[in-house]
Amino acid sequence: MNQAIGRHSYLKHWAIAMGLLLLTAILCAQLQKLYSESHLAVLVFAFITALGLLFSTLFAWLQLETKNSYCSSWFFTGFLSLSLVLCSYLDHQVSMTLVAVSNAEVQLNLYQKIVSSDLTFWLLFVFPFIFSVMYFSIRSKKAKTKN
Repeated sequence: MNQAIGRHSYLKHWAIAMGLLLLTAILCAQLQKLYSESHLAVLVFAFITALGLLFSTLFAWLQLETKNSYCSSWFFTGFLSLSLVLCSYLDHQVSMTLVAVSNAEVQLNLYQKIVSSDLTFWLLFVFPFIFSVMYFSIRSKKAKTKN
């Protein structure tokens, strides 16, 4: 009985995360179609959906282990989704002049480096895990000081 409740709770956390990331994949694919090469939109959708599957599986497990609420799953995954859409939009909107790409070296300002960096994209996936663990530790400390 207890295992069935845990599985149901895991599936709820997973569905929240996957649903939001599926919506994110659709929005990012539409941005790709609108602002750049439209034939790559399917690739963007498939890539973010595959990452969403992996992220949702791991994140749902972490949420279950830390006994975080469904609301925190919405909040943390929503933060990731909005960040990914914003990052995708800014990546399409960042202007790189020919002066920045002249010669053999690329001369970008800090904003252009952050927006166009692959590291920024991957770090966005790490933040929900960090926030989840921090939220758990804060709750644990509050519970200990209450007793």
